[in-house]
Amino acid sequence: MYTLTVPFKDYKGNQHNTPVSFNLDGREVFKMLPELQSVFSWLESHKDAKPRDLSVEEVSKFYTDFEGILLEAWGEMTEDGLYFRKGGKYEFEESALFNACMIKFVTEPQETVKLLEGVLPTELFDMVKNADASQIAAATDLKVSDQEAEIARLRAQLASQGN
Repeated sequence: MYTLTVPFKDYKGNQHNTPVSFNLDGREVFKMLPELQSVFSWLESHKDAKPRDLSVEEVSKFYTDFEGILLEAWGEMTEDGLYFRKGGKYEFEESALFNACMIKFVTEPQETVKLLEGVLPTELFDMVKNADASQIAAATDLKVSDQEAEIARLRAQLASQGN
C-alpha cells in the first residue's frame, strides 16, 4: 500500500491537502502486467542525465498506461484493515484530486517509483520490473483468451434463452 498527502486546488479554487491511498493485489498485478512493464520501461529510459526528445506516441502511451494503473490501484482501506474498497473509482477519476495525482506522478518520476514500490506486492516487484516480452505477451494473450471465452459463454447463454 502506498499513501501520500496531495496538495491541490478544487474546482472552486480552494486549497486542500488530502491523503490518498493506492494498492494492487497479486491478481490485479497480473491483469495489468503490460501496463506496469510499460511504465517501468518508461522510467528506465529516463534515468539518463541527458534529456531526449519524446514522441507524442511515447508520451501518450505512458500517460494512458499510468492512468490505468493509478485508477486500478486507488482505493480506501476499511478501518479494520480487512478490505481495500475501490468502489468509488469513477468519482475519484472525475475529481480535482485525481488530476493533481496524475500531474504529481507524471512530473516527479521519483514519486512514481515510490508509488510502484508501494503498490506492488514485494514478492512480485522484481518479477514485474524484469518481465520480458514473452511474459508480457503471455499475460496479454491470457486476457484476450479469457475475454473470448466469456463472450462465447454469454453468446451461448443468450442463444439458449432465445429458444
